[in-house]
Amino acid sequence: MDILARRLTIITLLMAVFAIMLAAAVETDYRRNTHNDAGKLVACSAPGMCRAAL
Repeated sequence: MDILARRLTIITLLMAVFAIMLAAAVETDYRRNTHNDAGKLVACSAPGMCRAAL
């Protein structure tokens, strides 16, 4: 039973490391692909109701 518990622990730890690495890769890809719209002028459909921000 000790061997089975040890193997299960090792597999669980390996899966946790894989999950953390996958989450970091997804977050990095998400941050790389987000477009920063700050500092851009955007046309407004109702000019009297919106203000352009620089």
